Amino acid sequence: MKSKLSIGTANFDQSYGISNNKSKLSLKTIKKILNYTGKKGVKSLDTSISYGNTEKILGKLNLKTYKIFTKLPKLPKDCKNIRVWVLNNIKNSTNRLKIKKIKGIFLHHSEDLIGKNKKKLYDSLNEAKKKGLVEKIGVSIYDFKTLDKILSEFKIDIVQVPFNIFDRRLQQFKYLKKIKKKKIEIHVRSIFLQGLLLLKNSKIPKNFIKWFSLFKLWHFWLKTNNIPNLNACINYVFHVKEIDKIIIGVKNLKQIKQIFKAIENKSTLYPKNLFSDDYNLINPMKWKIR
Repeated sequence: MKSKLSIGTANFDQSYGISNNKSKLSLKTIKKILNYTGKKGVKSLDTSISYGNTEKILGKLNLKTYKIFTKLPKLPKDCKNIRVWVLNNIKNSTNRLKIKKIKGIFLHHSEDLIGKNKKKLYDSLNEAKKKGLVEKIGVSIYDFKTLDKILSEFKIDIVQVPFNIFDRRLQQFKYLKKIKKKKIEIHVRSIFLQGLLLLKNSKIPKNFIKWFSLFKLWHFWLKTNNIPNLNACINYVFHVKEIDKIIIGVKNLKQIKQIFKAIENKSTLYPKNLFSDDYNLINPMKWKIR
């Protein structure tokens, strides 16, 4: 089960998540995290060209045994040569990471693959694949309607989607079966809703007062069942066998140890009917507390 884990690196060089502090992680802390997870059998890293200097930081470590998944930034509006843009970005990533080949490349802005340059962009990604620069190509999505359009037109290898107790769209609207039917690898992120699901009621920002009743039900369920919020979140994502990779982000060694303990003690206990369809809550891009 631990082999399903992938370490998210969004906060390695920038603040990320609702409860994260503003300081980036030190190289020493990153080494401690990766040394610990590596010994536990975790050999996948999720990063992005858009995560500040994260790729360059990772390049200072020995990544030979890791499968690296990264993301292309948004396609510039004034891009004159999409092929060159794609290939150069991927080559630059491999240079920064100091690896020969990227395991998988996602489009960070999946809407680029339904825009006017979609065919050139897709062909360029496939060329990178044929050249051996990358093994798999895919998209990172927030909106499942965008995924519908992409799946109807293009053949991709991997998809990264949000998935947590509050955001159950992957299962709720049968996307799990739809994606697996096309033999696409599924990576899930935001399993703690960027830390929101791990906060105490008193620590939830005032901006979320609109959903107070939902959070009240969430904490009532946790108390009634005598289960930590971390464990409930882990139980929920791990009950879905079709998921190939579960991305977790941490800011210190203590957090990763807590997560591993929760995985080792996982059960089938999680709230069955506690979720939200409100896009303003389940999509962190809509939050107004950045």
